[in-house]
Amino acid sequence: MTHQVYEQKLRIRFSHCDPAGIVYHPQYYLILNQLMEDFLLDVLGLGFIEIEKYHMGFPVVGIRTDFTAPGKVGDECVARIWIDHLGKSSMRFAFTIHCGDELRLQCVETSVCVRRGPDGQHFQKLAIPEEIRAKLLPYTAAPDEVLQLRA
Repeated sequence: MTHQVYEQKLRIRFSHCDPAGIVYHPQYYLILNQLMEDFLLDVLGLGFIEIEKYHMGFPVVGIRTDFTAPGKVGDECVARIWIDHLGKSSMRFAFTIHCGDELRLQCVETSVCVRRGPDGQHFQKLAIPEEIRAKLLPYTAAPDEVLQLRA
């Protein structure tokens, strides 16, 4: 990979798991959301709350996930995030979770940069501000490095 990858260690906890002792799949989305929040704080210096102060946000508009192997209580994993595609007003984030050499999950999540419309209820698409784009560029994959999910 020629781009930067943000990563964190992840311990699978009992609270992540179902009665069979494997990660209950919705818990992975909470884990990925926490990873995203840390990525934004560490890379942009803006968390979900701080972004709102700029009257903009990055809601998720699409998500695709492959669960490739079960996660179990006590697993020591590594969660990674980078940008699969950076458009004018949208971004596609790529996530993976590995336990050792074993891939447990891969996911792509599309977010759109928006601001609230004049009525305060509806959203309008917004170009990603240049200062944010500049901080995201080092984490952006080249077109030949895009995460390939199963069909």
